[in-house]
Amino acid sequence: MSAPDNAEYELLTEHFSYPPVSLLDDIINAVNVLADRALAAVETALTKLPAQNLGFGPSKKRGAPGADPSDPSSQQQSPDEAAKREIEHGTHQLETLLNASIDKNFDIFELYVMRNILTVKPADQPYMQLAHYKGLDFTSSAPSSDAAPPPSVESVTQLRRRLHASQKLQVVLETERVRNDALLAKLRAALGVKGPVAAPSTVGAVKKEDGGEDDASQTDVLGFLHDRGTLEEGGTERPITTTTEFTLAQLQTLRTLSSSLRSLLPDIVGRGAGEEEDEAAEREDADEEKSWRRERAEYVESASRRYLETVAGVELGPAGEVRDGEWQGAGRGLARDEVEGLEAVVAVLGAQQQQQQSQPEPEQVEDGGTGQDEDEVMAQS
Repeated sequence: MSAPDNAEYELLTEHFSYPPVSLLDDIINAVNVLADRALAAVETALTKLPAQNLGFGPSKKRGAPGADPSDPSSQQQSPDEAAKREIEHGTHQLETLLNASIDKNFDIFELYVMRNILTVKPADQPYMQLAHYKGLDFTSSAPSSDAAPPPSVESVTQLRRRLHASQKLQVVLETERVRNDALLAKLRAALGVKGPVAAPSTVGAVKKEDGGEDDASQTDVLGFLHDRGTLEEGGTERPITTTTEFTLAQLQTLRTLSSSLRSLLPDIVGRGAGEEEDEAAEREDADEEKSWRRERAEYVESASRRYLETVAGVELGPAGEVRDGEWQGAGRGLARDEVEGLEAVVAVLGAQQQQQQSQPEPEQVEDGGTGQDEDEVMAQS
């Protein structure tokens, strides 16, 4: 077979996404496999036949016509051994002839296919456009101003850092997913619900990290929630008795459930208890530090309040503010008829005031007398 043109071979390889010769090699290999199966079937069929059917009868007597006295194998081998040996020898010869015939004929087939089928004429190569080349413009080879700058050391370093950060985030998310799967598996086992089973290695790793206990002790702990037989069997004539019996029957289960739930999330329980103890200790320390100051301030405030209320007669509010002459808080609530009566009184007073304003005013007294009267009133006051 003559070597194909490099340009043509590369074009066909890019178009098919595999070398054209590999297609022919696969065909030849398939034919060789079929030939091997045929030879094996022929050998098996001949082996199953009796030696007499293949022409191997009992050995001839010594000195009989047709027997070779110089051949020791003719005097020692049995008909079955002779038949088996002849079958192996004949099968090997048949295999050699068949493989030679296949190689000769398929070499001709390969040449024909490469020259007449899997080929592109040199005149047609410049006008061929592959599917993944559509829309690309190769006319302008000069670099444009809008083109991306070539990669530098800084840009490569930045991309490498972003890649490392993404990988770390992926590891954290994968670890969290594994923990969540293990927790869901425990909860499903506690409820007795069948769900997706996690891989043994994954679950074991999470157990080692979190210090989890064996799942066998937590299997079907909450299964009683799905069992409504006790409630449905109870009658309606004595509902209180039925409810009491059910509650008493579930006390032990509830205790077991409480202990199992605490063992499911030991970190959360320990964290919450630790935070509460820290807050209580801080409050106690603050009370011990400020106890004498608070007692002194409360004593001074109560003594001052008592003195002002008893001796000075000042009324103080809850926060120590003076309430004399100020708003004393909300009064009693008024009924609807009382509010309507007040509105009527206000309307009457407003009408009288308008009438007085509409009447002509009397003549005013002289200014001198008016000023004197005002001086006398001010002196008396």
